[in-house]
Amino acid sequence: MKITIFLLIVLSVIYSCGIQESNKYLPDISDANIVKFSYKTDFDSAGKIIIKNVEIRDPGKVAQIKKVITYEPFDYVYCVSSGTVSFYRDSTMLAEMVFNTTLDLLHIACNYNGKLVAIKLSEENAVFLDSFKN
Repeated sequence: MKITIFLLIVLSVIYSCGIQESNKYLPDISDANIVKFSYKTDFDSAGKIIIKNVEIRDPGKVAQIKKVITYEPFDYVYCVSSGTVSFYRDSTMLAEMVFNTTLDLLHIACNYNGKLVAIKLSEENAVFLDSFKN
């Protein structure tokens, strides 16, 4: 009986440490109920970037968007981005990230705890993120 309790405690500690390890590299967006996108769409006649802003409040779509943030590291960060995605809990911003949906540069990046962090973005998720700009 004591061995079983001991094993349960050890497994609980290992499991909880694993959760903290995966979440310590990116901001916590689990409470987000609003997602705002800013897409770079084109340039105007003066050479300034035209930005399209899209706000998502549908709980199902917000949940789908949050699933794109996989906590899977990406080795390289490129300065070029397709846009930004911001996660909000009501009117409070939880996190802002840049993303690149260009096939050769697929990733999401953000500053967190004083470090630049990049995570992988699959082709499927890149298409999904781009779908909101139409």
